[in-house]
Amino acid sequence: MEKSKLTKIIVLASGGAFLASSVMGLSSLIGSSIDRPTATENTIQSQSAQLQAEEKGFATVLQREPNNQTALRGLVEIRMQRGDVAGTRDALAQLVKLNPKDPQYKEFLAVIDKQIADSKKVGTLKPTEPTQPTQPSKSK
Repeated sequence: MEKSKLTKIIVLASGGAFLASSVMGLSSLIGSSIDRPTATENTIQSQSAQLQAEEKGFATVLQREPNNQTALRGLVEIRMQRGDVAGTRDALAQLVKLNPKDPQYKEFLAVIDKQIADSKKVGTLKPTEPTQPTQPSKSK
């Protein structure tokens, strides 16, 4: 009998230890997931700051060398990533001037121009007056 009591105690102690380690693991997992939004926000802010620094660097190069195509392509890429459609268009137009025979630049400029035109059209739609439903005629 003593052996079975000892076995039960060991099994219960093992189960308790397993349960405790599971709870500790889950609590650390939950705790780390609560901290993640802050880390994600910090990452987004640092990426934005890095993009701004890169854009400033390309702009500085272009002040010294207005026809530097590498800096212009970099500026186009950075401004696209930042969602600056108008800024992208300006740098791309300069690339088209420098490379008039390159169809890719012209096609991309056409796409950008279409986006700009479409965004301007959104606010130009006029609301229509609601119409009253017609009453059925009462003919006998």
